[in-house]
Amino acid sequence: MSTSHERLIEDRLALALAGDAGATLLDQLRAQTPADALDGLALAFAIRARYVEDLVSRLVERGTSQYLVLGAGLDTFAWRRTALMKRLRVFEVDLAAAQEWKKRRLAELGIPVPDRLTFIPLDFEFEDLGSALVASGFDSTMPTGVSWIAVSQYLGRPAIERTLRWAAGLASASRLVMTYVVPPDQLSELAQAGLAWTRSQAAARGEPFLSLFRPPEIVSTLREAGFSEVELVEDDDLRRLYLRSWPDAPLTGIERLVVATV
Repeated sequence: MSTSHERLIEDRLALALAGDAGATLLDQLRAQTPADALDGLALAFAIRARYVEDLVSRLVERGTSQYLVLGAGLDTFAWRRTALMKRLRVFEVDLAAAQEWKKRRLAELGIPVPDRLTFIPLDFEFEDLGSALVASGFDSTMPTGVSWIAVSQYLGRPAIERTLRWAAGLASASRLVMTYVVPPDQLSELAQAGLAWTRSQAAARGEPFLSLFRPPEIVSTLREAGFSEVELVEDDDLRRLYLRSWPDAPLTGIERLVVATV
């Protein structure tokens, strides 16, 4: 991605955490993906992280003191956003094996886990999120920011709907920001190729895409779960917020953002 534009997010920790496996995957991506498609993917990852963190920052300014990261993976918010961490308690939810791997990598790099961060092992398909959170000190009566990024495509609809119903039962003014992947017929030819590559890679590592949503479908799913307001984040919104100096930025539209308010 061009470096002549303002950097959307600075994350020097994620690649170090990914280690050799991450470096190998990145090399494969660069070798197998056309340059213009690669720019679009890189921008998509950066812009979704920036959007989520800007939303969390606004919530903190309004008094929110809990942040729940569902499917956290290699998310590094708790290590990078130290000023916000002074005012937040953060809960990272992910598969037990993924969390153990992350904690091991942190230890190998000599990076301590912040005091205000709690890891919660969970399989969304088979375990109850609410019970796991209560056991870890999460307070469901407090307004909470929730992010669920790059996860829904790997889950079946029942697990997605069950998790959304739980989130819609949080305290008033809680907000959820999540991503969803659209079907190929919603995309340009270039984006369809990017989606096909992404799906093939996911399937090869044993994580096939299970759920795709058209925009009206994700809106109805969130409303049926119990959210009072649902807002689709369109490409034009992202261009207005972050890409004024780059009007022709290659947004792929494969994975899209939506915000829901309790």
